[in-house]
Amino acid sequence: MKKRKSIAFGSGLLVACCLLTACGSQGYKTESATETADTAVYENSYATDDVYEYEADVMEDAAKDSGSGSLAEEAGEKVAANRKLIKNVDMTVETEEFDVLTQKLADKVEALGGYMEKAYVSGKSIRASYDSTRSASYTARIPADRLDEFVTEVSNISNVLDKNESVDDVTLNYVDLESKKNTLKIEQERLTSLLEQADSIETIVALESRLTEIRYQLESMESQLRTYDNLVDYATVYINVQEVDRVTPVAPQSSWEKMTDGFVNSVYQIGRGLKNFVIGFVIALPYLVLWGIIILIFILIVKGIIKRNQKKAEKSQQTFQASKETAIGSSLPKESRDFGVQGNGDEAGMEREQTKTDKE
Repeated sequence: MKKRKSIAFGSGLLVACCLLTACGSQGYKTESATETADTAVYENSYATDDVYEYEADVMEDAAKDSGSGSLAEEAGEKVAANRKLIKNVDMTVETEEFDVLTQKLADKVEALGGYMEKAYVSGKSIRASYDSTRSASYTARIPADRLDEFVTEVSNISNVLDKNESVDDVTLNYVDLESKKNTLKIEQERLTSLLEQADSIETIVALESRLTEIRYQLESMESQLRTYDNLVDYATVYINVQEVDRVTPVAPQSSWEKMTDGFVNSVYQIGRGLKNFVIGFVIALPYLVLWGIIILIFILIVKGIIKRNQKKAEKSQQTFQASKETAIGSSLPKESRDFGVQGNGDEAGMEREQTKTDKE
């Protein structure tokens, strides 16, 4: 009889554990902290009802307590104050004093109680080379209530080319996550109570396994909630800084101002182009001299080869001509050869004299 009761009790515990598991895990979807911050939709929709019921209760209580419009407005402000808003600002600015601006940005972020999450600077100073400019990219985290002050300061110390502000309302996600967290805590307490009463190994193993899952889910939810709190408490400001030698006009201009600025800018660009050409030529001058010497040596070598080949050709021609004359002379009779030799000798002497004269 006692054994049957133990079995029945253990079966009851297992059934209760399964029911609690189904209730606690229904519709739950584990996400990372970053994914939760970027996701605006959940599978369950009861969070929406919670938020709206909360707002309705606050407004109804205010109406019952006073019946006046002032307290109703205070209730509306209370609802707005409990909103979870993530603010982001993206700015593109330019400056003629790069070092001064970057230092002021860092000082202002620290003065407002924020911090630099990322900072990247590249390039050389615009005064270090004829075509070099520096750029910087910052990700600053500013307390949400000081965001407007920071944006105004950046606009005052730099030339703002582009500014984009966005607000993401994550109130529903936040309340939904908190509701799931509370549900899991209730389930954890009940399972802990059942674990204390369990008397079989199977039941204890099943309860401890589910409790482990609940602890993991609670840790994940708490991490997501902390991420939300950080994003809500500290606005994110992305700043892209570009160093320039002349800032870009951003205020509206009349036709005359546009023509004047366009003409002045064209003259400036021509002057800058000539200056860059001269600087570039002077910088490249050692390379030009080196290549000039190499080309000159190459030309002299080619000329020497051509002249040597010409001399060889002339010598070969003279040798061939002498051989030809010798062969013709040997084929004539002795008398003709003697006469021919004398005549040919005179002609050969004249030819040699003529060749010598031509060479001189």
